[in-house]
Amino acid sequence: MTKKICLVLGSGGSKGLAHLGVIKALVDSGFEITQIVGTSAGALIGGLYAANPDCNYLEKIIKDIGYLKLLDMLVDWPIKSGLMRGKKMEKFLDKICDKKKIENLPIPFKAVCTDLVKGEKFVFTQGKLSTAIRASCAIPALFSPVKLGGKILIDGGALNPVPVSEVIQKKDEKIVAVGLYSKVFPKSYDKLSKANLTRIAFVAMQVMVRQLSKNNLEKADIKILPLVDDINVLNFVKTKNYVQIGYDTTMKLVPKINKLFD
Repeated sequence: MTKKICLVLGSGGSKGLAHLGVIKALVDSGFEITQIVGTSAGALIGGLYAANPDCNYLEKIIKDIGYLKLLDMLVDWPIKSGLMRGKKMEKFLDKICDKKKIENLPIPFKAVCTDLVKGEKFVFTQGKLSTAIRASCAIPALFSPVKLGGKILIDGGALNPVPVSEVIQKKDEKIVAVGLYSKVFPKSYDKLSKANLTRIAFVAMQVMVRQLSKNNLEKADIKILPLVDDINVLNFVKTKNYVQIGYDTTMKLVPKINKLFD
């Protein structure tokens, strides 16, 4: 019997590299990933895998990214709505996913965003994959929002950091959800008491996102919580070892996942 997994990948900035390790472990253990739903970093890793289901290919791309390449990939002229416009990021994504559209991907995929016009979630189920990923990853104050069809789209983590609710589960499928906020708290009292207003605002947002994540994770059949440190949300270079953490965490849970199919 094929063991089919609906995979939900949560937000978490650079911590999201752990998602690739989770995917790699599930595939190595004989599970079939039949659909992927992602928010923010989860949309990035999940979308790229859905476009090209090859963990080795994605891991090579990650290993090849150094600080200069990361800077060149992300930074363009600052504008009022965000530090980075995100167009370079979209161009980079187009290159590695061959400008694929969501509706044509080998694995069904959804990317969750937040629409600031209506104050509600918006889910990409079709259209250009790179645009969907860019919108879902548009962290406020870092990336400019994506304007599309009368919508102003930002990071999906603001409303649905682990979007289990977007899975359309079939009878023989199980939902596996990955959350990346289990090691965010507690903070250092000494450091936080001296933090500036921007840092305080960011930590306040983390409180909200972690609580939303916990609530959503409870709706999955299995939750995977890699213990990844909370560092700079864009520091993909320093967090390359998170792929291995995601892999090891998932492998420990494989017996429990297998029992779901008994």
